[in-house]
Amino acid sequence: MVSDRAHYFFNPKLQDSSRLNSNVVQVNLNGKDLYCDPGSKFASFGLLPWAETGVQGLRLDKDTATWVRTPVPEASVSRVERTAQLKLSDTGDLEGKLTLKYTGLEALVRRSEERNEDEAERKKFLEDQVEEYIPTGSNVELTNHPVWDNPASDLVAEFNLKVPGWVSSAARRVLFPAALFGGQEKHVFEHGDRTHPIYFEFPFQRIDDITVELPAGWKMTSLPAPDKQGNQAIAYNLKLEDDKGKLHIMRTLSIGVLLMDAKYYSALRDFYQVVRTGDEQQIVLQPGTATASN
Repeated sequence: MVSDRAHYFFNPKLQDSSRLNSNVVQVNLNGKDLYCDPGSKFASFGLLPWAETGVQGLRLDKDTATWVRTPVPEASVSRVERTAQLKLSDTGDLEGKLTLKYTGLEALVRRSEERNEDEAERKKFLEDQVEEYIPTGSNVELTNHPVWDNPASDLVAEFNLKVPGWVSSAARRVLFPAALFGGQEKHVFEHGDRTHPIYFEFPFQRIDDITVELPAGWKMTSLPAPDKQGNQAIAYNLKLEDDKGKLHIMRTLSIGVLLMDAKYYSALRDFYQVVRTGDEQQIVLQPGTATASN
């Protein structure tokens, strides 16, 4: 019997067991305790819905009852992976293929949210997700049929993607922003003050692997240095490479905490400002001679 922190934080010293509003099963496998929720359709074996993780529970044995705490999955379990193979046009448009993979609780949350929707609504839902990730206007079209009803598999969606006017011109150079999918972080924790604690539903990661083919005759003249910030709890990594004339962008954002006291807000706000600053760095491109003259 466990509490559901989507509704309240249960404290056994202040509340009685009638406030334990969910049931989970504890399984001992090879000496390790696992927790399962057979009543949650989209929870794979050993994975609880996020609201049942990291909460107090009353384990009922034959003769006794013992207080336990359910585990919280590490950030690496619940990932949004965005893998893109794109081409940059002479006019500054990005176009190509995008594969979006949701794992762990990221997949469970979306499957649960869309469980009663038809195919058209699910398609729009996934396309809206991509548009939310990109901080400027984009054209997105889902091209596959994701597996919605199998909790044992990741939720994988494939798209045709076009981002018009992604680059900007500066004299005879072209500036290419370092992060394509930084839209969600663009306005997070901007306010200077915080009264209440900071609460994340579950630890998560955002992992981007983007390859951009440049127009014929173009080359990279300046790449920002690798950027690695944070610690085991929160981390941001950005690495840009010239891969045989193709631009390769690797970005990871990892949030491994659930609840932070308001006194740590300033540090968290500074971290997200570092993320925004990293995302806004520019790769400097040199167009080909014909393009530059045009």
